[in-house]
Amino acid sequence: MRILQVVHGFPPHNMAGAEIYTYNLSKELSKRNEVFVFYRISDLKKREYELDSNNSNGLEIFTLNNTFRFCDSFEKFYKNDDITKQFADILDRMKPDIVHIQHLIFLSTTIINEVKRRKIPIVFTLHDYWLICPQWHFLREDFTICDNNNVSQCIDCLDYQLNIKKTPKRIYLTFRNILPDFLIRFSKNIYFSWARDTLDCKNAHERIEARLKHIKEICQMIDIFIAPSQFLKTRFIEFGIPEDKIKFIPHGIDTSPFTNFRRKESNRIRFGFIGTILPAKGLDILINAFNRVKDNRAELKVYGNLFPYNGFEYYPRYIKRLAKNRNIRFMGGFNHQDIAGVFSEFDVLVLPSIWNENCPLTILEAFSTKTPVIASKIGGIPALIKDKENGLLFEAGDPDGLYDKMRIFINNPDLIKELRANLVSPKSIEENSREIEEIYYKFLS
Repeated sequence: MRILQVVHGFPPHNMAGAEIYTYNLSKELSKRNEVFVFYRISDLKKREYELDSNNSNGLEIFTLNNTFRFCDSFEKFYKNDDITKQFADILDRMKPDIVHIQHLIFLSTTIINEVKRRKIPIVFTLHDYWLICPQWHFLREDFTICDNNNVSQCIDCLDYQLNIKKTPKRIYLTFRNILPDFLIRFSKNIYFSWARDTLDCKNAHERIEARLKHIKEICQMIDIFIAPSQFLKTRFIEFGIPEDKIKFIPHGIDTSPFTNFRRKESNRIRFGFIGTILPAKGLDILINAFNRVKDNRAELKVYGNLFPYNGFEYYPRYIKRLAKNRNIRFMGGFNHQDIAGVFSEFDVLVLPSIWNENCPLTILEAFSTKTPVIASKIGGIPALIKDKENGLLFEAGDPDGLYDKMRIFINNPDLIKELRANLVSPKSIEENSREIEEIYYKFLS
């Protein structure tokens, strides 16, 4: 079987959850099939929409460069004819039997039209809410959960995209890695203010409605959706996707790095954070909570690249300034092949997310290493973490509540061993790939 995986990023360029999952799934599928991967990169040194190909780990890889330097409309953030044209060429060259879309952010929704035009079955795995929410996480500007009941709320978040102009965008892309962080923030705030003041709200409302209408149209072209959590499945059924068109299949992980796993000895309680340094991941909640820990028996290790993420350039520096406790250590990024080594330095994983998480791979990896988890009671997390059974839950966004949970472990280290005994090994990517293959064959038969 010839399988084409489509995703917004892929290792080594991108190392977040959806990208790592797609990489592991593609590698496993390639043991029995021909697998191609199409994903987006962002390189200002390359021509816009330049297409490159290479072979890596048994996969034929296609990268398309999209820096948004030619993006001059809200619509081009999700519908891009140049990207669709390049993708159509790959379809004709590779002639896949099935196309599995993992994510379309930074790409183009209209690639789905090209796939259907060639009568190729489409599987779509839902990793977040991007199809419904252009910001993907349903968080307002003040980082409270959006109920998505009013399009005007979308306008508040999307005023920049809705009023984008080509020249300011090019200036930003040119200088974002040169100018000091405070100057970038100052300039963007001025531009955002101008965008908000000059935005035609009626027109903006219509354009957001048009996006939602377009998304619902392309969703009708998908043969089957995969939801890794019941929470996400329910949310998309509410959006209008028929229940029998969404299959609940939890993620599997590559368990091979954890073979013969051993935790390093320490006389401290070691809390750990692994993730992208974004407001949605709630690292500031964790830092605020740990700042209150005065006990030298505890330390916090933060793994994740502190680089400015587009739209949240201020956040990494804010996090560094926020950290007052000398027992907080920023470890930087790491190669995901070394994930077992990272977990060997933790006694407890902390997942302080403030958005409705789907099926976090870090929780599954924690289970593989018998590492208890303190996590926000939000989204799909409570389906994985059972309070006082295999971890502890706290109310999302509440640093006091998180502090209380950490104190429980600090005051009672034996609880860590008790919870470890309840941790069940997660599904392997091998088992997961067989489940996915069954779906492929169903639509090929």
